[in-house]
Amino acid sequence: MSRGFFTSARAQTYRVPHPRVPERWIAAVHLALVRAFVLIRSDGRDLANADEDDITYWLEDKLENRLMCDDSSDLDLSFIRSVTRESATANHDEKSKGRKPDLVFRLQRELCQTHNRVQDSLFSECKPVDVKHPLHAHYCAVGKKTSGIERFVIGAYASAMEQGIMIGYARDKFCITRDLADSLAKPETRVGLGEPSALLCVIAASSPHCQGLYLSTHKRHFPWVDGRAATPIDLYHYWHDCCGVAQRYEPLARHQQQQN
Repeated sequence: MSRGFFTSARAQTYRVPHPRVPERWIAAVHLALVRAFVLIRSDGRDLANADEDDITYWLEDKLENRLMCDDSSDLDLSFIRSVTRESATANHDEKSKGRKPDLVFRLQRELCQTHNRVQDSLFSECKPVDVKHPLHAHYCAVGKKTSGIERFVIGAYASAMEQGIMIGYARDKFCITRDLADSLAKPETRVGLGEPSALLCVIAASSPHCQGLYLSTHKRHFPWVDGRAATPIDLYHYWHDCCGVAQRYEPLARHQQQQN
């Protein structure tokens, strides 16, 4: 029996990076998150006092059991096989196999035997963003167990992909265009966060509780199995206000987006 792309009886060589996820799929996932939060609020959930696990559990439920099952919706999510919470995955060299991204959007696309279908996903890390969870200690932490962005930079998550998602549960008037932009620019953490680019507004805020969708690009600090340096990763940032008072959000000014 021919082994095809198999290099031995025990190991298979997969191509990296995987093909990029189309922008329309990214936009669809963003809209799905917006609508999932609308459903969560309609259930009367107390987002202002819920912890991270509760909110992520509710998101998984609404995405998997409501939005992906609604054939009458104008939102096409047919490119997603499933949405799972804290599914164990391997890091870039498979030395750690217990990594658990908060949400994994497993993609439905034909990659034959050339790519690892387990890794063909949009990996998402969810973080509370508030006074109790400052950015430097969680979302933008470096060298801490509570880190967020760093997990993509070091190859713990999405090592075979060139895109990932950071989801922020914002409270206490934390604002993506001000607070995240400032945190990414801090000299003391820039290297650890992969020397991130300035935030770019991809989709403007579409609801009182949605802060829009923003993009930053990060260098990565690991080699692929074949010895090549991993290419940079694009991280899409979606923050939702988990508070009782809706706010109005404006996109970053053009000169702010272009600053390094």
